[in-house]
Amino acid sequence: MARMTLSITAMLVALAGCSPAPESSPSAADRALPAGSRDDLRPVQAADRPAITAEKIKGDLVGRKVEVSDISSQGPDTEWTFEADEFKQVEILERHATEQGLTVDIYITTRNNPKPDEDSVQVSGKLQLHYEWRLVRWVLTRVDNLTFRYSVGVST
Repeated sequence: MARMTLSITAMLVALAGCSPAPESSPSAADRALPAGSRDDLRPVQAADRPAITAEKIKGDLVGRKVEVSDISSQGPDTEWTFEADEFKQVEILERHATEQGLTVDIYITTRNNPKPDEDSVQVSGKLQLHYEWRLVRWVLTRVDNLTFRYSVGVST
């Protein structure tokens, strides 16, 4: 009987050690966040959806028009249309999840392909791109100009 009591006690002690671990204290990174924001953290892009890359953005911008002003504020406002064959350099600055999809802030530099009698035009600055997930792909729905400006005959 004493052996049975010892065996049962040993099993109970072993089972007690198998209970879930207590929740750990917040990490230093979590403690640095404002109160309440730890619960608001969510992934910026779903793992089962393809990433929005700089290459995708370059293609998505083709044919899009953006109102731009002169970098020196001396020229007229005009409309820039992104062409497929123009140089484009895109750097993704930030991504934000929204109710509708994703907002992507980029810094972009592009320029025209001037003909012999045309001026060289370079356009650069920040754009905010709004994407929505539609069926099986990300679709660019809107482009907002944050600091995208043009210069004529001068590289910026």
